[in-house]
Amino acid sequence: MKKIFLTILILFSLVNFNKVYSAAVTPTSYINTVHSVMLCGAGSSETECLNPVVLGSEGTTGKSFDLSSTTAGASAGGIGSLSNVPIGQTFTYFQVILNRNFTVTAAGSDDTAACITGGSDASAASGTTPADGTRDSTAANAVAQVIRIPDGTTLANHMSGTDKIDGSSDSANEEPAGDPVDANTPYIKFRVELGTPFTLKSGKMPNVQVAFNLTDAVQFDDAAACLVYPNAPTVSISFVE
Repeated sequence: MKKIFLTILILFSLVNFNKVYSAAVTPTSYINTVHSVMLCGAGSSETECLNPVVLGSEGTTGKSFDLSSTTAGASAGGIGSLSNVPIGQTFTYFQVILNRNFTVTAAGSDDTAACITGGSDASAASGTTPADGTRDSTAANAVAQVIRIPDGTTLANHMSGTDKIDGSSDSANEEPAGDPVDANTPYIKFRVELGTPFTLKSGKMPNVQVAFNLTDAVQFDDAAACLVYPNAPTVSISFVE
């Protein structure tokens, strides 16, 4: 059975920033961990994935991918298959469950000074406190740094916090769309509307076609010296026979 292209994981559209002194930059490396991928059943929307059909799962360990090393439409390493998808059922939404930690390499500005990831002043994210990079005007000094969506962050409606990777919503820690993530929700459910509805046909085995762009996928903010957040790559996804 044909593997699902894992370039679908670049579905992130994480935090909207309206800070006076913050700026988005394009990373040279952008790694995230995917735990499971699924199609969403009838009645699903950007706020909820109903009756998910799990295409593949990598457990709580997950599978990590560097999006910067994958060209659009190419495979970043398969996860899952269409073998569990009922023939003839139509799906309009797709859901990825991903980790709240990202490993990025980036250099740019927080709109007041030059910043890099890593470096002598870098610090890890903790609780509600984001990761911090280093003030440095030499972009070549940037190294990989783990950043995180901080506790207390309210995400867009097509995302929600969870502590389960099977797509279910029966956990007491489950966060509905619009509620902030917290220490009890280490994963993010990300829902995306398919470019065109997908119906698996007998004898057909489609590919997943993805277009993506990592421009402005990392955000530096000067609330402290070079706070670093994951930001918003763009993506479109469709099944192509």
